[in-house]
Amino acid sequence: MVGPTTRPRRPRRSREEVSRALIDAAAELLAERPSGHVSVRDIAARADVNPTLVHRYFGSKRALMHAAIATAQERLAASVEAMPDVIDGAALVFGTVMQEKEFIAALARASLDGVLDELPSGNPAFAALTRRFAEELERRGSAGRHDVRVLTACLSSAVMGYALFGDFIRRGTGLDDEPAERVEAQIVAALQDLSRIALSD
Repeated sequence: MVGPTTRPRRPRRSREEVSRALIDAAAELLAERPSGHVSVRDIAARADVNPTLVHRYFGSKRALMHAAIATAQERLAASVEAMPDVIDGAALVFGTVMQEKEFIAALARASLDGVLDELPSGNPAFAALTRRFAEELERRGSAGRHDVRVLTACLSSAVMGYALFGDFIRRGTGLDDEPAERVEAQIVAALQDLSRIALSD
């Protein structure tokens, strides 16, 4: 007689590992559908944890969503800080943003759902890029042609927009027959040119 089969026990995970799994799961699900269609149970199932841990570690689904957004912002800020040069390093930041497509999609959905309205003002990635541009102006002894915050806003809009709508943009501009890597390298070069012009007198 065969005994009852027992379900294999999950390996025990640390609080940090569970938090990370929940944040990643929330980001994935927010990129797939509106926040109103993402339940705590959905997030917990995707993270393979007990749903009670969402409330224990984050307090609420909304707080978890904010944590997912903040975590991605911190990754982007770290990429900006890692640039050896604020202009030549544009490819590094562009590449990081392209790796965060899921986060960009989640941001778009969260914005439509009003989730971003509850976030504190400021953004660590934007703040880091603005500071790097200001430092570059000081190094050059230049006043620049535009407010560095506006330059940051323009570049961020272009890169995040391309991360979200890259395929649509390439088709719409007749670039869909070009290798994506070539198009993206040219976009980086164009953004670098824009930065050089904006930072010059």
